[in-house]
Amino acid sequence: MMWKKLPDSLFLGIFSGFISLSLFYFLVSLIRLLVIDYYQNTFMFQAPKAHLFSIFLNVVVFRFVMVKTDKENFGKGILLATILASFVYFYCFFRFHRSIIG
Repeated sequence: MMWKKLPDSLFLGIFSGFISLSLFYFLVSLIRLLVIDYYQNTFMFQAPKAHLFSIFLNVVVFRFVMVKTDKENFGKGILLATILASFVYFYCFFRFHRSIIG
């Protein structure tokens, strides 16, 4: 199995966490664009939902790595990357919305 060959490294987990988060974001954004193009309704699947769903998918990957493999540091790296990305997202999201409102 592919998971057995990977080293149990925190830095490799952080790197793969950011890579998987980016891939999930692009996949969910593509699905979002297809839904908007099909229904011609831009409010049906808004951007914050796509961002949060990609973060949720990364948490699912973290859970899979922690339960199905014995790569604890690798899983911690994925979790750290997910937490850092979600904090940055919420900081930028609330800062942007605060600057529009007030």
